[in-house]
Amino acid sequence: MFARAAAAGILSGYGPGSGDRSRLAESFVAVTDSRPWWLWPNLLSLDAPAVAVVWQRFLAAAAGVEVPVGATVALALVVWGIYLADRWLDARGGPAGRTDRHRFAARYPQAVAGLAAVALPAAGAVAGVDLPFAYLEAGGTVAVVSVGYFAVVHLVRSRRAAYPGLKESSVGVVFAAGVAIPLIAGAGAAVPGWLPGVAAFAGVCGLNCILISRWEEVPAAAPPGWAALAAGGLAAGAAVAASPPVAAAVLASVGLLAGLNVARIWVSTRGLRVLADAVLLTPLAVAVLA
Repeated sequence: MFARAAAAGILSGYGPGSGDRSRLAESFVAVTDSRPWWLWPNLLSLDAPAVAVVWQRFLAAAAGVEVPVGATVALALVVWGIYLADRWLDARGGPAGRTDRHRFAARYPQAVAGLAAVALPAAGAVAGVDLPFAYLEAGGTVAVVSVGYFAVVHLVRSRRAAYPGLKESSVGVVFAAGVAIPLIAGAGAAVPGWLPGVAAFAGVCGLNCILISRWEEVPAAAPPGWAALAAGGLAAGAAVAASPPVAAAVLASVGLLAGLNVARIWVSTRGLRVLADAVLLTPLAVAVLA
């Protein structure tokens, strides 16, 4: 930021006229403010669907549950649509310059809202045509919880300060519940053996969101440190009772997130944001090494 400002100031001192100097400085700042290619999945909200799909297939495979292709397609579309809608609402109700994704949503609100308006009905169509009733029942329950999340987070903004970490923790629980729909749909009356793995994944998701907020927000608005410790503790504690592959993936993600938090003074906020989601793809490494 300082280098950009300094360079713009230096450039503004040269040129035949003030208009030329101004345009030259603006052009330099525009070029240096370009978004790197690796940031685009985050800007387009494609990172969350990727994580959801990987963990859906991974948790189901660990539990011996076969997942229809339609369930994976529907999950990807739902997660994509919800994240697009969430960022559109955030950009409308908060400062547009807070993060790259908020600036993107504020600059292209019609496109972001339009993609969400396409993704969510498409998910409903896929689910209605391809999935059994048990999936629809479990998905409907998760949908009600998601609506409650939107109401609390976006309609009761004034009370969020009294509950630090509420949004981030809610995202973790809702995200994990959506990923676990194939497991929930096949669960009987007994306590399912996959429950610790899903709880551990919810803790990882919560930790991911809490750390991202702590890196991006001003200290007064960021979740407290104890919230990160609680989410990490939930993930690690539940992982102990999960199947070995799930425990390995969860503990690896927790360790990598903790490592990113330690390295935050050397890594840009953009880099931290992208890497925080990348380290949730540990099931891919577990599957390769298994």
